[in-house]
Amino acid sequence: GGTATCFCRFCREKAKALGISADRAIEGFRALAAFTAAAARGERPADGYFVTVWRLMLRYPEMLAWEMLWTDSLRETYAAIYRQVKSVKPSVGVGWHIWHNNSFNPIYRAEQDLQELSRYSDFLKMVMYHNCGGERMANYTRSIGRTLYGDVPAEELLEFHYRVLGYAHEKPLGELPRTGFSADYVYEETKRARDGLKGSKTLLWPGIDIDIPTAADSSKSTPQGTRDAVAAAFRAGSDGVLLSRKYSEMRLANLRGAGEAMRAL
Repeated sequence: GGTATCFCRFCREKAKALGISADRAIEGFRALAAFTAAAARGERPADGYFVTVWRLMLRYPEMLAWEMLWTDSLRETYAAIYRQVKSVKPSVGVGWHIWHNNSFNPIYRAEQDLQELSRYSDFLKMVMYHNCGGERMANYTRSIGRTLYGDVPAEELLEFHYRVLGYAHEKPLGELPRTGFSADYVYEETKRARDGLKGSKTLLWPGIDIDIPTAADSSKSTPQGTRDAVAAAFRAGSDGVLLSRKYSEMRLANLRGAGEAMRAL
């Protein structure tokens, strides 16, 4: 019912200057939308889901070019904001929130070039929401398992993502929403980001979730879980943490867990 992405005249003009055909991109996205609709109806392609998606990508590489057009345009906006703020008051810190999808989707992660981002970032808030992350990872796995990875059993698909994302100690799909991610996830993600920012002056502030709402039977924040996550971030080399999302959601006992971890440093 909606549009896959933006094809306004400004995007079209920018694409044309870069040698990208907007018409071909639209044609490809329409074909991809038809594939997704058929998958939702349970109609498996003759060659399977993964092969069919890549057939579309190879036939319409403009879709990938359009995705990077969007990403590069966002980076240009970041850089413009950074320059403008610094022109007014150089001492003001400028940085960005890196969406939680970075923890689930390897393709999205591939777009997050931390060396590139560091050029116009005094800090990065890398979302590492361990508690709600289990529920979100399970939802992502089930969703992507209905289209691109429709040929792969859900548990195997989750294990594939654990392997390529570098998560060695997380729970199987049936348990994951109830347990959330472990503090080890926070450690590994912080270390990966720290390594990705090597040589830059950009500060790394992992976002640690406290009482972000989850389903009734999914993991809830605890003082111990919060304490362990904050401690893991600092062990892995973070410059600080951002307790997330908002104070009005947070239980004081869980906030105290973060404070205990800080005082123990």
